Amino acid sequence: MSGMDLLVISDPLDRLDPAVDTTLGIVSAAVARGHRVRACGPADLAIVDGAAVARTYDVRRGDTRWTRLEDADAVLLRPEPPVDRRYLDATLVLDRVDRARTLMVNDPRGVRIANEKLWALEHPDLGPPTLVTASAELIADFVGRHQECVIKPIDGFSGHGVLRLGDHDPNAASIIELSTDGGRRQVVVQPWLERVRDGNKRLFVHDGEPVAAALRFPVENGDFRVGMPARMVGIDDRDRGICDRLRPGLSDLGLFLVGLDVIDGLLIEVNVTSSGALRECDRLLGSTLCADFVDLMEDTTQGRSS
Repeated sequence: MSGMDLLVISDPLDRLDPAVDTTLGIVSAAVARGHRVRACGPADLAIVDGAAVARTYDVRRGDTRWTRLEDADAVLLRPEPPVDRRYLDATLVLDRVDRARTLMVNDPRGVRIANEKLWALEHPDLGPPTLVTASAELIADFVGRHQECVIKPIDGFSGHGVLRLGDHDPNAASIIELSTDGGRRQVVVQPWLERVRDGNKRLFVHDGEPVAAALRFPVENGDFRVGMPARMVGIDDRDRGICDRLRPGLSDLGLFLVGLDVIDGLLIEVNVTSSGALRECDRLLGSTLCADFVDLMEDTTQGRSS
C-alpha cells in the first residue's frame, strides 16, 4: 500500500525504553516501512463538534497540529496501565471514532469491558480456580483449601502488588489486610501453580489468531514473578483451543492485539491494554513480531472507507 496514517496514543515516546517497549517497536517498524506516524498522550485528546481530535506531533519531524482521529488509518491506544480515570476518559473520547473508517488497536469499549485479570472468567474452565473478593474470611478459606496461593490486585500490571500467600504463613492476615485495603477492595486469588517453574507462556494473539509464543521464567534471585522472555516455543493444541474459545469474544470487543498468559495449560490473564513483550522477543530472541504486526495492520486497513 502507499502508506498508512497511524496515530499512537501513549506515554511520552522519549521516556520509553527502546530496548523493551513494544509501542516503540511498532512505531519503528511502521516508520521503516514509510508509514506516517503521529503521536500524542491521553490528555491531548478532545471532542470538537462531536468529532474526536487530538493535538499530535509527527514522530520524525516533530511538527505539531490538531488531527481528526478518523483521518488515521489506525489508532493505537498504548498508554501504560493501570486503567485509571485518565485512561477511561481517553477511551470515552475514542468512542467517537468510526470503526468502519479507522482500525482501533484496541477498541476502547473492549478495553473497558475486558479487565485483564477477570475477563478470562467468561470461560472459567480454561483457567485455575479463581476467587474474587474483599472478604478475609473467603480468602482464608480458599487458601486453606489450596495451601499455597497468589493474591493480586484487579487493576495490577507488570507484577505490581502480586504476593504469594501460604496457609501457614504467619503474615497471612497482614497480607490479606494490605491487599484488600482492610476489606474495602476486591482482589484476585488463585492457587500457586508449581509448574510456573517450567515457564509462563506468553501467547501473542493478533486479530484472534495465535502467531507466536514465548516462555518467561521466575527470576533467579528468589522472586517468584516472571522475568524477560527466555525462548520462543511452539503453539500447541491447548494454546489453539484457548484461542478458539476466546476468538468470538475478542472479535466482538475489537481486541486486535492481545497477549495471553498461560501456565501449565491454564489461562491466567488476557492482556488487552498495553500488551507487551513483542519488542523484547524481537530483541532477545530474533523474532519479527513488531514488523509482522505492522504487516497485519497494512492488510486490515486496505480497502476501508476513507
